[in-house]
Amino acid sequence: MDDWKKFENENTYDLIKTFQDRNQPDNTRDLVFFTLCYRFRKDLLNKCEINCKRFKHDVNVAEQIAESTFKNYALKGDFKIEKTNASNIDDSFKLYLYGIAKNELTDYYRLQQRKKRGHFYDGSQTIIKDLPPLPNVKLSIEDQIRLKAIESLSPSHRAVYLTYKQHERMGCNLPKKLLEELREFLGGVKQTTVRGYKKEANDKIDKYIEIMKLTKELSDGEF
Repeated sequence: MDDWKKFENENTYDLIKTFQDRNQPDNTRDLVFFTLCYRFRKDLLNKCEINCKRFKHDVNVAEQIAESTFKNYALKGDFKIEKTNASNIDDSFKLYLYGIAKNELTDYYRLQQRKKRGHFYDGSQTIIKDLPPLPNVKLSIEDQIRLKAIESLSPSHRAVYLTYKQHERMGCNLPKKLLEELREFLGGVKQTTVRGYKKEANDKIDKYIEIMKLTKELSDGEF
């Protein structure tokens, strides 16, 4: 990776102009980007540490924010170089990076709050089609009835019911990717059909539970 050093003495204006030129070879853009990171990382990290300290985050979070800031710039490459005077390009680019870092820190805070409330999906969620084996597990009568009710559902209703039971979080929709996979599994249906399956499955299981309670009351001699 020492090849980047051939750009080490280039001025910031030319580096940014080269990196943001999508017609440049990918290898050249990668080396130029590495040069920009090397040149501005210390200053950006110091700024991130100051901001993170205000919110009682440690240096590890500051490093994470700095890294995600550069990744954001690498993805978008939208610094308005044409509106900047070449004589103060370094200061202008620092302010641009600070703005990205501020948004990254806000996103980090919101993510942590969602985690605390349990409203968090990491992309690993999958469709649940059947109950897992329950060997040597002693179930209550109500749980046994619920288990039978779930097993009696059609494969489509069961997949919808179990997937929502496993992954649904209060106040949050299921991840978009998971919903798309679920609709595809059901034969390319619309989301309204998925909601209908969910209601039908819940209604059937509630009916089983209601019957179970009534049976228990009768067996206890309350009628």
